[in-house]
Amino acid sequence: MTERDDMTEPDGVPAPLTPDRPMRTDDDLLDWARFVHGDGRPLRSTLWVLVLDADDLPLPVLLPIDDLPDLPDDWVVRGLMESLSEMVREFAPGGSVALLLERPGPSWRRPQDRAWDAQTRAAARQVQVRVRAFVVAGSGSVLAMTLDDAA
Repeated sequence: MTERDDMTEPDGVPAPLTPDRPMRTDDDLLDWARFVHGDGRPLRSTLWVLVLDADDLPLPVLLPIDDLPDLPDDWVVRGLMESLSEMVREFAPGGSVALLLERPGPSWRRPQDRAWDAQTRAAARQVQVRVRAFVVAGSGSVLAMTLDDAA
């Protein structure tokens, strides 16, 4: 039995997202992003932040940051990552963050999404907080950004 099998119900449906379910794989994090996004058609941009502890368990807080600009601002992104770094150090030492950028528009990776991903990851490296996933969601679907997308 694989680790993923432990996270799947007998009928093949992903197990419910609960505070005691670790988020160890990319699929687990995509399940989380799909759960948060639902089948939505966002009217404004929101960055959803999930903090994971050192055992990959989610903290019981989901932080929405609303009304983001289409393109990231270095100063804003750096401040956000500094705050998240402090949060992880204080409440989840050795942990990480997963980020879902939900925004209006089509469900494909746009240049603006790539800019958010790249700037977020660069700022995270500077303040030493680990970004486990950066996911983008538009009208109806969820797509993980890869390290290649941030290059």
